[in-house]
Amino acid sequence: MIVGYDATTVTGQLSGVGYYTSRLLASLANGAGSGVVDRLVVLSNREVSIGAGPRVSLYEGQRFPVRSVWMQLVLPRILERLRPDVVHYTNYLAPVWGQVPYVVSVHDMSVELMPQFHTVKKRLLTSRLVPVVARRAGLVLTPSENTRRDVIRLLGLDPGRVRVIPYAPAPTFRPVTAERDRLRTLGLTGPYFLYVGTLEPRKNLARALRAFARVAASLPDHRFVIVGQRGWMYEDVLKEASGDALRGRVDLLGYVAEADLPALYSHAVAFVYPSLYEGFGLPVVEAMACGTPVLTSRSSSLTEIAEGSAVLADPLDEAALADGLMALATDASLRADLSRRGLAKAASFSWERTGRETAQAYLEVHEDRRAR
Repeated sequence: MIVGYDATTVTGQLSGVGYYTSRLLASLANGAGSGVVDRLVVLSNREVSIGAGPRVSLYEGQRFPVRSVWMQLVLPRILERLRPDVVHYTNYLAPVWGQVPYVVSVHDMSVELMPQFHTVKKRLLTSRLVPVVARRAGLVLTPSENTRRDVIRLLGLDPGRVRVIPYAPAPTFRPVTAERDRLRTLGLTGPYFLYVGTLEPRKNLARALRAFARVAASLPDHRFVIVGQRGWMYEDVLKEASGDALRGRVDLLGYVAEADLPALYSHAVAFVYPSLYEGFGLPVVEAMACGTPVLTSRSSSLTEIAEGSAVLADPLDEAALADGLMALATDASLRADLSRRGLAKAASFSWERTGRETAQAYLEVHEDRRAR
């Protein structure tokens, strides 16, 4: 089977969807697609940093810088020439016309559920196109049961056409006992709480910093380390970080190369991820894979993936978040227990499994189209 593969998110500094796209492609190319996928044709409106291989080829013609325009006006003509058996659209959107059967990945439904946390441009584009794309898809892939329920309810889809295929941490995410020197170059010499993710309103980071401010005096040696690129509407995070209560106690590291993340996770007192809504919450699983205790939200898919392996708190309750921070900072036995539980939980996810189940989805869509 020849599969067209949407790699439009594998450019620049990768974030969650970019990592999903690149890791799934590697899994499919390196054996998870065996017996199903003969060749993956990588499609993108811009140059991508993916090397060709025995199962992977790059279509390098007809680039256009604006993804939405390229996908609707250019890509259908490319597909008419390539004639793949199935296309995998990895980030919500697909052409609204064309004859090639496809699967589409819907990572979450936050645009519908929390439109105030997205730009007007994204709300207009996504809210209009995603329902059309999802209804035309052979299968819709979601990373969690929570997202699957949201997709079925909000888009009115047949439950049989919505499939849960979870994400996974990369194999490089594992406990790291060395690399203290690298942390020192970042100014991290004492105990710290860690957040990894884009700075944007949905991540609820300003409230987590206010929770830290409640316990900062009782934890005079602890710092709060923030890793991630600035998204939009992040000014309240900067305001809280520079306020009197936390001045000098918050480190904003910006974007950090993935190679440095396992050490940052491993040496943290705890990983703090207070997001209001997530389709999966990949950083939580990455932290668990490094043996790091986790404090996260009792909401959306985060409860699903972290229940029993993390401290869960109401993300709107600053006092509850503060209590979680204090417990993790002062209770060594709690940290040890969560580290053990988290490692076991993270081990239940793998990119080999994700690739294998995704290849099966391709096969089902292809055979269904042939039968009809």
